[in-house]
Order: sequence, then structure tokens, then C-alpha cells
Amino acid sequence: MTDAPVAEEIAPTDSRGTPGGVSGTGGVAPSRDLERSDAGPVGARLEIAFFTDTFEPTHDGVARVTATLASALRRRGHGVTVFTVRSPGLPRREVRPDGVRVHRSLSVAAPGYPEYRVALGPWLLPFSRARSFDVVHLHTPGLVGLAGWLAARAWRRPTVATYHTNLTDLLRGAGRRGPTDWFFRAWSRFSVDLCDLADLATAPTESARASLKGAARHEAGRRARVVPNGVDTERFRPGIADPDWSRRLALDDAPRILFLGRLTHDKGVERFLEALGRLDRSRPWVGLVGGEGPLAAGVRERLRPGTPDGARVRFLGPVPEAEKPALLGQSQVFVLPSLSDTSSVALLEAMASGLPAVVTTFGGPAEIARESSAGLLVDPRDPARLARAIATLLEDPRLAREHGARGRDWVVAHASADRMAEAFLDGYRAVALAPVTTRPVAVSSAETATRSS
Repeated sequence: MTDAPVAEEIAPTDSRGTPGGVSGTGGVAPSRDLERSDAGPVGARLEIAFFTDTFEPTHDGVARVTATLASALRRRGHGVTVFTVRSPGLPRREVRPDGVRVHRSLSVAAPGYPEYRVALGPWLLPFSRARSFDVVHLHTPGLVGLAGWLAARAWRRPTVATYHTNLTDLLRGAGRRGPTDWFFRAWSRFSVDLCDLADLATAPTESARASLKGAARHEAGRRARVVPNGVDTERFRPGIADPDWSRRLALDDAPRILFLGRLTHDKGVERFLEALGRLDRSRPWVGLVGGEGPLAAGVRERLRPGTPDGARVRFLGPVPEAEKPALLGQSQVFVLPSLSDTSSVALLEAMASGLPAVVTTFGGPAEIARESSAGLLVDPRDPARLARAIATLLEDPRLAREHGARGRDWVVAHASADRMAEAFLDGYRAVALAPVTTRPVAVSSAETATRSS
């Protein structure tokens, strides 16, 4: 990760926390084998349907990456329609400022996790509209995703499916047991099968691709390739001063250590707080926790004013998307202690903002951190080592700046929204122009974004 001696002490060697390393032939940055599609005219306008059970304003990585991809496709002149769930207060149909059309199905709050919604009968509209699309892109293995696959199959439309979430790792990281265990295992199987039965299967990192390939039962899953997630590198950049989070939170110039993500066991907010509890309190620093989720009430209580943790750590709750770039740009260290991410859009946004990171040794984030040298790798299950990595970046501003700059450069080169859109467009064209069959045909994904030389 870094030339500093401390990195060897802090950084374990494998993306799943075990001895070894990410293969030099894998990694996040895609290969050149499909740099451009020869299947047809590259300028032809496509009508693309997204099916996702989570979309903005929901705060999670899938919602953000689908919105970012949809907007990037629209800037290239393509039509994008998003089918998703309807949250209270949102219209059933709208055209967003970027021209993306959104159709929302009636839904109810997910049991135990009201920030997420479960669609009720999301079938009629997709079946009536599916034949008007050139490509159907399935983003989630929920009822909306299933409706998209069934509609595409009925109208013989080509499908792309992205393996955004490794539900097996999520189950393991959440520590779920008992009645919910069987549900998550069945859901994980369905998640793999949805990719397996698509014309084109993609995954955001080599780690995610390997997980999908290992569980696949058909060719599409086994032949899935990497199409990295992308972020808007104009929105997320260093030096954004508005809004002023110092003034809003009445903070001095003490370094800020940021956790920004879903408040769940697998994402690691409790591990973050435990690590902060081990930092030297005689030195200036302040912790910030932004996000929402099942653990929000407990985190809020733990960080209320007057408590030991509340004296040095602020609870922000959900951070509006418009204000997130400034929060990242005005922080000094980003911490990702997750156990289940296939990529982590939050990490990419932090890197794009020039923020050095302390990154988990599990899954896709470890792969990204190794490729980019954006920070220090730490097994998040060890709070002492997690605290030591945070302290290292706080105490060595030069090292922190170097990691931040490398992370920003890497995202611009390999994980921008534009590169993600071009990669998927090549894949869309490939499947849209392929011969139609009575069942899905495996097609390699568009692994097109190339390394900068």
C-alpha cells in the first residue's frame, strides 16, 4: 500500500483477510480486450431500462451508482427509464432534471429496516413497456429486479445483470442467525441466479466477480467480467467549502475522522467507534458518523452529549447527497471497516475527494485500496490495529496527503462515471445486437475502461 514502514505492520495481505494477495492478473482496473464494441454503430441511440429495488433518495451504494450511471448515459444522448419502489412523498412517475424517467411501484417498509421498501405488485407497467427498450439492466435481486427479468424474457429483450451485493458476505458480516438465516441464503442464491440467467453478467470488482463465478451454475455467471463502479469526479473533488461543516457543527480545526455509510453490523460503525475509543484523547481530533440504518438509534444514544463517546464523536444522521462532497472534502481521514462490500461507492467518493482512507481487508474495497494506494489496509475486526492506522494518518500529514492524491488520481483514471458509462454502453450494444434466442445467452461483459499509460 505505501512505502512507509508502518504500512507493512498495519496492512494484512488478502482481500478476504487471509494470507495471500489479490492476483496481479485480476484487480479492479479492467483489461483492454473489449475496448470498443464492433457489434454496431457506436453512436446509435439506445433505450435502456433499469430495474432496481433501491434508488435515490435512498442512501446506499446501489442507489447512488444507478443514479450516476443513468445520468451519465443521458449525457451521451441515450434514453433511460428507471423502475423502482415508491417511498412516501415521492411521485409515482417523474422526469428528473437530467432527463431520466422514473416509474415507482407501490411499496411497504421492509421489516426491521424502514429505510428500504418492498415493492407490491411491480408487474403491470414493466410488462406493458418492456418491448420498447433495447436493453434491460437488472441491478437488484428483489421483486422489482424479478419483474424486470420476467418482462424482458416475455418480450425477448436482452438483459444485463450486475452483481452489486454479495449477500452471503452480508449475512456473515451482519452475524445473523436463526429464522432470518434461511431467508438470506435463499436470497443470495436468487441473486446469483439472476446474473446467471442474464445475457451479460457484470461485477464491480474482481473480488465480486470471483464470488459470483464460484456460486454460478450457468455460463453467464461463470463468464462475468469486471465493470467498475464510477463516481462523478466533478462533484466529488478536494476543496469544496460549501456548506461549511465547521460552522454547522461548531467545530475547531481539529482533524476529522469520518465514517459515512449504512449503520449496520456488516458496515462496521461499531468497529469504527471502538477504534476511536482507543485513540489518544490528549491529541486533537473529532469523529463524525453519518448515515442511517437499523443501528441508528443505538449509535445516536451512544453519542449523545454528556456520554464518554459523545465528547469526541458527533452523530450526523443521514447526510443529504448535495452536502456530502463538502463533508468529505472537509474531513481528514475516511474509515471503511466493512466486512461485506463488493466495491464501496462511499470509498470511491472519499478517494475522489482526495481523502486518505483506512480500508478493510475484506472484499472489493481491499482490492481498490491495493490498486490505488489510497490509504492503509487493516483487518477491521482488530480495533487496536484499526486505531493505530487512523493515528498513523493523523500524525503524518505528508503520508496522508500522498495517499489522498493517489486515490484521487486513480478514481479519475479508472472509476469515473464517464468510464463506467462507456463500459456499460459497449456491453449494451453487444447484447442488443446479438441474435435473439428463446433463453438467455452468456455474453462476456464490457470490460472496457483501460488503465492510463
